[in-house]
Amino acid sequence: MTPELVSRDSDGWYPQLRLHYFLTLGRENLLQRDASRAKAQIEAGEDAVWKPDFNRGQLLPVVLLLESLNIPHFLTPGVMFRGSDVELQQLKALAVQHRHIIKNYLGVSISEGLSEIAIIQKLLSKLGLKLTYVGRMGSRDNRERVYEFVKPKDGRDAIYQGWQSRVVGVQQ
Repeated sequence: MTPELVSRDSDGWYPQLRLHYFLTLGRENLLQRDASRAKAQIEAGEDAVWKPDFNRGQLLPVVLLLESLNIPHFLTPGVMFRGSDVELQQLKALAVQHRHIIKNYLGVSISEGLSEIAIIQKLLSKLGLKLTYVGRMGSRDNRERVYEFVKPKDGRDAIYQGWQSRVVGVQQ
């Protein structure tokens, strides 16, 4: 534990890391994690479970929502994205259609007026991630901004390794 980690945690980094971890590396452990949390709260007694806190603590619905929006596809390093890409057009259509669900589960407001890139950036920010601007492509009359996912060098990989080793240790 370092002062930098404590500062980042104060800025809301842990929930972002946890969500990113369970969307990617820890996906196979998510069901067990949510079930264990639910079991512990049920065993604590009826008065220990307050439904809003219980629901907020369950990550499987949030991860399933992100998967249905195809967010893992946008986490591929080196792939270029433009607002006119089919995947981003589909993401925008789904996000606008299900904006109330996204607001309830992720706390992210989506509107039709947002660009495809703005929507993906808002969703990725819930993971503490973003697409990086790399330039513009196209003719002078039809130029588009191009983005790509660059794997962050913020120390999250070391944290994820610790979490993975802890899970492996529990399973043995």
